[in-house]
Amino acid sequence: MQAYSLPKGSTILLNRAIFKLIGSDAIRYLNGQCTQDVKLASTSQALYALVTNFKGKLDGDCFIRLHQNTLLIDTPIELREELFMRLDRYIIADDAQLIDITDELELVHTINPDSENSWSINRFGQDGSEHLIPKGSFEGESLDPIEVEKARISHAIPLWGAELDNTTLPPDAGLEARAISYTKGCYTGQEVISRMRSAGKTNRHLVLLEIDKPVPTGTQLLCPGATEEKPAGSITSCVIIDGKQIALAYRKRKHQETSRFTAARAVATVIR
Repeated sequence: MQAYSLPKGSTILLNRAIFKLIGSDAIRYLNGQCTQDVKLASTSQALYALVTNFKGKLDGDCFIRLHQNTLLIDTPIELREELFMRLDRYIIADDAQLIDITDELELVHTINPDSENSWSINRFGQDGSEHLIPKGSFEGESLDPIEVEKARISHAIPLWGAELDNTTLPPDAGLEARAISYTKGCYTGQEVISRMRSAGKTNRHLVLLEIDKPVPTGTQLLCPGATEEKPAGSITSCVIIDGKQIALAYRKRKHQETSRFTAARAVATVIR
């Protein structure tokens, strides 16, 4: 299946929590808290990163950018309090201060077009640009969220609350290339994630499915050797594209060679 593309020029008003990190130690501090090399964030490029705990599991995901010599961090609105507390917790002797500015500013995402005072970014599987606006000042029409979901799911972009949560290890969701620097130095959770890379194994991995009949999110995947008590995986997100149901699901390592599953009364086939 060819990935679904959003129309060029489409605008999306994002519902994100936004923090700013100020102080002379801001970059060094954040570099020790997330998986990406924060020094690569700039005034023209937003950087996708993960925040993990000591066991390598996710505390959250975010985009990082530079704005007027200040680091801006945007994260799912559901993580506004949780991730703020996590990032603020270890600021002790550092010249750094984390400030929640969610109620002051918001982000507008545009597919493809770039402009001054914006950041290039790939958030939904397509190149886009984003700019900051004062809270409540957006004029125009935001793209239908279902259209955004079509692009996200067909490009296999995991979402917090669906594919990502506090039990997720980054390699499970295939986030190594997109969100992890293996050369930048130490950060919380690095040892576990590096060990997983060396072993080349995960207990599960994200796959894209085509399903011949509509089934709900959470439907279990069954196949020979799997049972309802111990399924081969489960569906995490789904959407209808051109009359076909497309879904993201986690498939367990034991069944990684299996590409055809029963999902309730439907047949689910791995297409990526």
